[in-house]
Amino acid sequence: MARPPKAAPAPVLPSSPAAALAAYGRVEPKLLELGPEDLVTVYVEVPRAVSSVLSALPHLRELRDEIVRDLPNHPIDMLDELEDYALAAWYADLLYSTPATELDAKKLTEEAGTLREGLLVAAEALAYRNLLDKQRVADIRKGKGHTDLASDLIALAELFRGSWDKVRAKTAVEDAELERAADLGVRLLAALAARPGKGSSAAPKITDAADRRARAISLVAKAYEECRRAVAYLRWHEGGDGDLAPSLLQKPRGRRPNAEKAAAAAAAGASSEAPAKLSADEEGSAAADGALSSAEPANDAEPVANA
Repeated sequence: MARPPKAAPAPVLPSSPAAALAAYGRVEPKLLELGPEDLVTVYVEVPRAVSSVLSALPHLRELRDEIVRDLPNHPIDMLDELEDYALAAWYADLLYSTPATELDAKKLTEEAGTLREGLLVAAEALAYRNLLDKQRVADIRKGKGHTDLASDLIALAELFRGSWDKVRAKTAVEDAELERAADLGVRLLAALAARPGKGSSAAPKITDAADRRARAISLVAKAYEECRRAVAYLRWHEGGDGDLAPSLLQKPRGRRPNAEKAAAAAAAGASSEAPAKLSADEEGSAAADGALSSAEPANDAEPVANA
């Protein structure tokens, strides 16, 4: 008897833009080593791919010792660095999907200054009532300069989020402000790093956003595929890699010819009293086609990145 399908893990997305930025800095040397032949076609949107990888990480890490013991030739560094790869891909996609106008350091700085001050005033009021850490709030207040401004926004968002259940009913700060603070902080850091003569050591060496994104998603997809293969080997008799999300390199199913015949027959039947009867094979095909999840495209999806 086949095993009943397990519930899919809850979606996981990066919670810290600062961690994503730091991960990209660690990963970029490996991205620079990739050539055109190393890029792969990925048919999953980057945020969804990153969520799949981060959701799978706890299960993969539980199996690390088994992988090392039973598969000594497996590149275990791909598992050890998989989180960094996923965060770097998320960061690269963030920059790729951000209009150039939103990476204008001057405009970002103006908005960031106003938002930082509003959040700080609210944080200090909560800290006065011992609802937030006084020392953390004081340290944020000490920040100076544009880089600190960006980091302060990220820190404030994380500070509020860490005690949100306790303080949300006692402050005028709204969810949207915290989301904007975290997002604005990482965008400002990226804009400052990319300015000529500013933060050159942190500036991305891959300057083309599309190329950066293609390299990053290729790196995480290939590493995740290696991890899935290891799990499939270790758990073959228990259902293989059924606990993990599908491969990021798997092309979604397209609409099959028999399904098109079924659709045509159904349309013809709607205009006549005696609709044509489908063969058993065509009926099965039509039923299978109708069972496709709405999350999966009926026609071939456009690739997110390809060689």
